[in-house]
Amino acid sequence: MKFDFTSVPDRSSCGSSKWNSAKNASTEAVPLSVADMEFTTAEPIKEALAKLAKEQILGYTDPTQEYFDAVISWMKRRHSFNIKKEWIVTTPGVVNALGILIEAATKPGDGVIILTPVYYPFDMAVLAKSRTFIYSELLLKDGKYEIDFEDLRKKATLPHAKAIIFCNPHNPIGRVWTKEELKKVADICNKNGVFIIDDEIHNDLIMPGFTHTVMATLDDRTLNNIAVCTAPSKTFNLAGLQCSNIIIPDKKTRAKAEACMMISMQNHLNIFAYEGCKSAYNKCEDWLDELLTVIDSNAKYVEQFMSENFPEIKVFPLEGTYLQWLDMRKLGMTHVELREMLEKHDIFLDWGEMFGDTGRGFQRINLACARSTLEKTMERFKEAVNAVRDNWEKNGKPYHKTLTRGDHIGEFIYSSAYGKDIDLSKNIFKKTLLIFSRYYECEICRKTLDTFKKYQRVFRMMGIDIKFIIQSDIKTLSVAQSNYPFELISDPDAVFYDKFNIFEANSMINMVAGDKMFEEMTKGDIRNLLDSDIINSFVSDENDTSAHRELQLSAFIGIDKNMNVIYSHYCKTIGDFPDAGKLLGAMRKNLPEPKHEFTYGRKIK
Repeated sequence: MKFDFTSVPDRSSCGSSKWNSAKNASTEAVPLSVADMEFTTAEPIKEALAKLAKEQILGYTDPTQEYFDAVISWMKRRHSFNIKKEWIVTTPGVVNALGILIEAATKPGDGVIILTPVYYPFDMAVLAKSRTFIYSELLLKDGKYEIDFEDLRKKATLPHAKAIIFCNPHNPIGRVWTKEELKKVADICNKNGVFIIDDEIHNDLIMPGFTHTVMATLDDRTLNNIAVCTAPSKTFNLAGLQCSNIIIPDKKTRAKAEACMMISMQNHLNIFAYEGCKSAYNKCEDWLDELLTVIDSNAKYVEQFMSENFPEIKVFPLEGTYLQWLDMRKLGMTHVELREMLEKHDIFLDWGEMFGDTGRGFQRINLACARSTLEKTMERFKEAVNAVRDNWEKNGKPYHKTLTRGDHIGEFIYSSAYGKDIDLSKNIFKKTLLIFSRYYECEICRKTLDTFKKYQRVFRMMGIDIKFIIQSDIKTLSVAQSNYPFELISDPDAVFYDKFNIFEANSMINMVAGDKMFEEMTKGDIRNLLDSDIINSFVSDENDTSAHRELQLSAFIGIDKNMNVIYSHYCKTIGDFPDAGKLLGAMRKNLPEPKHEFTYGRKIK
């Protein structure tokens, strides 16, 4: 190799966000999660930055003509995209630009389309700007992800759909969308007045045999309905410099974006950002070309390793980015167990659930590292899986089941204020509604209890018993029991929750994003939360020693006398509760879960 892609830098004491978030991170256990590289910066960039620090005054700095020329030349040379100087808007990062563009192209309450699973800051940007989510799930067909064009067309025609955040190449699945696929997306958006926010931050990282197309180059109509988000940060590992070039051909949209930046008090980039970008584009193209061969080789190594050792793991061939997507669901673990196994063996990847519910059971691995680092990680992975399987062989595999209609829930022995080791199958009622509702100290839990306290008599008249499973100890629930006409089941260790996969939300964002209750609290402007108590939930309290699952979601499971499931609703957000009347009707007639009348969580009416 001409360049150094074999050294393993020690980033343990330099403030690396990735290393700081990984317990026990070291050169022997390098975290392969957050998307920055474990490679040293290209020499021309380091030399240029050192020269700048030595010779220049570090004052407020605007992009120079030389800077614009570097960006224009790069886009033409690498992407056949002829851009004009005035189209370029500099921002301190693509994530920052997403928020600006959402403000420029939409109004509060408007809908933004997101294709999931996808890079999680897309959700954050929509939520932060008080817009609403419109999700369209990618289709997984024959081991390859495809866009569900029929669903996308349906979502684009919604009256409130005003923008789409599109990812090309797609993170985390590693797809490089074909020109034909891009044309279909663009046509749908153009026809329905949906502005395209095109995240192409990985557009330089294309594997051999694949061709990337900038969506803006498709036709003039698309060119004037798009903002293309680019940056040298992923390509040359310069995320810390915080430099992005957002290409907005349409004059009106560009003016709005620049106005939004001014309103947000954003002015200049730092002086090193300009110099780093210029040096990368002008002097480091050969470094990038060699990097791509390293990434491609690492991707093929992971494919071969899994094929030889764990063929049940689906490794998605890498087309673009340096982030490989792994489907580990056939290992037989829940995504929570998978996470615990990896952390126990100092394997730090990105959990698939970060990218949406459809990512549960998947992992994303960062391939921008020395081969020796990758080999050590794979060997620890092999040891980790074998250790789990050895434990299963000795002690039996834990039972986990996401309950659906027709399932048999098996043995259900519980404790409550009425005694210990009670057998649910001995219940005298023909049907039972089990409500999994967090912990008793939770305000949401209390409100749910009070709500069903009103409906309890009607349910009883229909031969349906109600029981709440609560993550609180028997002492707490024994005191509370006299306030409720239904039984409170104690599950302080969340045994039943884990057994029936009553999962926690993936993050506080996922817990409230699109939730009807949350939208009522914010009243169309997320800044209203600043004056509410809920803001404390977003800030960790170092003095809080409670073991409560703050991100725990709820579930409603109906069973018949034979312990068979006749109704199942797993909540997607904190307030994603079924309508009590329709729930009652569904249980009476053993009907499937009725469709919600409202639009929240990840459901679109």
